[in-house]
Amino acid sequence: MWAESTTAQASGPSVIAAVVVDELVRGGIETFVYCPGSRNGPIGFELSRREAAGDLRLHVRLDERSAAFLALGMTKATGLPTAVVTTSGTAVANLLPAVTEAHYSRIPLVLVTANRPLAELGTGASQTVEQTQLLASQVLHVQHLQVGTEPDPAMNGSVRSQICHTLAIGRGRLRGRPGPVQIDVPLSSGLPPASRVVPFPSGRPEGRPWIRTAPRDRAAAAPHAIDLTRGTILVAGDGADLDAVPATVPCVVEPTVDAGGRRTLHPWVLDHIRPEQVVVCGRPTLHRQVGVLLARRDVSTVLVSDGDDDWVYAAPHIDVVTAHPVFGGAVSPSWAEQLEHVDRTVRRAWSDTLRDDGHRRTGLGVANAVLDALEPDDLLWLGASNPVRDVSLTGCPPFGVRALSNRGVAGIDGTVSAAVGAAVASPDRTVVALVGDLTFAHDSAALQTGVLEQVPDNLIVVVSNDAGGGIFELLEQGHPLYRSAPFDNTFERIYGTPQNVDFAALCGAYAVSHRTVDTDELGAALRVARRAKRPVVLEVPVTRTTLRGIHAAARQRVGASLNADASALIS
Repeated sequence: MWAESTTAQASGPSVIAAVVVDELVRGGIETFVYCPGSRNGPIGFELSRREAAGDLRLHVRLDERSAAFLALGMTKATGLPTAVVTTSGTAVANLLPAVTEAHYSRIPLVLVTANRPLAELGTGASQTVEQTQLLASQVLHVQHLQVGTEPDPAMNGSVRSQICHTLAIGRGRLRGRPGPVQIDVPLSSGLPPASRVVPFPSGRPEGRPWIRTAPRDRAAAAPHAIDLTRGTILVAGDGADLDAVPATVPCVVEPTVDAGGRRTLHPWVLDHIRPEQVVVCGRPTLHRQVGVLLARRDVSTVLVSDGDDDWVYAAPHIDVVTAHPVFGGAVSPSWAEQLEHVDRTVRRAWSDTLRDDGHRRTGLGVANAVLDALEPDDLLWLGASNPVRDVSLTGCPPFGVRALSNRGVAGIDGTVSAAVGAAVASPDRTVVALVGDLTFAHDSAALQTGVLEQVPDNLIVVVSNDAGGGIFELLEQGHPLYRSAPFDNTFERIYGTPQNVDFAALCGAYAVSHRTVDTDELGAALRVARRAKRPVVLEVPVTRTTLRGIHAAARQRVGASLNADASALIS
């Protein structure tokens, strides 16, 4: 049976494109990001037709790298797979940064890449590369659709089943973990269809997918008992799910983890306690304190994992890996009191440190000001360099605020594009992106929006401009030694890397509102930006050269307070 009846003759590529789009929609893909090209033209025409029919949402972007991160942000914000459609050649190669992030973040990104027919591969044809191998190490599955240049009677079921199989892998229903997948579509030509309506073979009745796959039952895994009467700390990194964790379990939680309203511990608490056991959920990557704790031989470690990870957290003394932890017993009141005391001390030290006017004029102060200005139901997108760490150190997202960040490979690439994707996918909530100046400059082209495209008018980008790479100030290479002879200005050139970019002019070129504000003005500026109904960039000039000293001052305050408390107890 054919889904559309018409006397117009449909070309092979148009029919293949229609079948591919139809089965993707049936498989639950509601949003597509399309990058213009000739080879993928038949897919573009079909996407446009199906959008007009109300079957899907379509966004068009010029840059495949930015488009892939846009789709990544959409998927993170909604939890629903998003498809990116490209032409052949280097267009596919430009997907790699976002695909790598999706791979390590377990994001089911769907890559639909148009290709030359099999007979043309390896012949030197224009825009022909080995594109089924370009992304192979970072996708869970590459499906090169087995179709000829013209449809045949067996094509419909074959193509549809291949797409269903690929989507099931991407969602984690066949191989246990979700992630990006690639559907490579050979098309003999990019010619548009002969008519608006393309006849194509029908799918299953009632809009069902060709093949249905049920989610795997992870609860069927053997349970592992965790005794909470022992001194226990739970460390939750990006991707952690705390729904099954009792609210009484003491937790150190990264900003991108939904704490469910529970009270959490400051990460610096780990420097001053000696737990008996540590439970690790998700993928913690922010704080070195976690690695130091997990490397201790006198601490038993339980890693919560479904067994389908490509990695095991870098701790040499993990005792148990389990997919089904079962918490039993009660947390000792003395243990809970000790943790709360250290947590209060650390947070008070940071609060006192940031009261200094000069200390507020840093990325730490900007993060603190942003947290104070957030409202329930906001979405906070954090740059993967210092901003996400600054938020973790100076506070935590308020209850009701969701925080997202590209923590899979923790690169700055595509950060603004991903935030734009989150804003476009969440039009009813304000999206506040907190990024550094290098991150913003690296991905500023994400602000480019086509005249006919949806504008992310609910997006506010806060640029903490410290004129360079502030994170390196806190690492080993940021030691004052590397700012003087014999190293001279080496640090500034290869790590600080200050740029000569006029952000106001840059935003003006993209018709985006820009305003430069002081840290103390940021809260009021954010309130005004909420009412702008257009993308707004708030640039906050700060310094980075004092960061090392600020961290040292905060640590000194913590140590002095805890030592004084210990002396008082002894006396």
